[in-house]
Amino acid sequence: MRLSAVRRVVLAAAVVLIGAVGATAYACSNLATIILSTGRGRAGATITLTGASFIYPKANTGQPPTKVVVHWQSENGATLAEAVPDRFGSISATFTVPDAPPGMYVITATQLTPRLAPGAPADAVPTLVAEPGTPARASFEVVDPGAPTVVRAPTTEPVSEGAGDLDSTVWIVLTAAFGAVALSLFGGGLVAFIHQSRQAKVPAEARWVPPGWYS
Repeated sequence: MRLSAVRRVVLAAAVVLIGAVGATAYACSNLATIILSTGRGRAGATITLTGASFIYPKANTGQPPTKVVVHWQSENGATLAEAVPDRFGSISATFTVPDAPPGMYVITATQLTPRLAPGAPADAVPTLVAEPGTPARASFEVVDPGAPTVVRAPTTEPVSEGAGDLDSTVWIVLTAAFGAVALSLFGGGLVAFIHQSRQAKVPAEARWVPPGWYS
């Protein structure tokens, strides 16, 4: 394979890998998230919740934004609070920790919009559909009434149940992609070096000189 062909292959592989990395990063950048003012507290405590990347409809649709409902434990759990996202997709709300035994619980924020199924008649009953990137989740620890409530950084979980696996998978894909690009570029450089070295070692052909040409 000629050197120029090797370079073209290397460049093409780099473009494909970088494009795949960009697509993965973009796909994982629009997940709705929620953050709690504290990750633990007693039953009855007031907690502030903030969120980002929720869906706000485009201005040309004329549709109002769908409210975000905060649930205790699951998407169908008790409603703790409701909030309407602003045009940046951000929310803010407060809720009271339910009377629950000490332990770890999940706070879930859903955003369900009524939509008609494709091909359904106009008078059909709409179906509640989760907006892209939702629901968002965060963990909360209910502590014993006599235990100290030391504030710690709250933990958050994106949409899917395997959120931790998703985050680690994304980083693995990013690392593998950039590593493959680096190896490809190194291989191309090595091929070029070997090619040039071989050319430099080829001796020039000896020319025939007639007898007596030189004195």
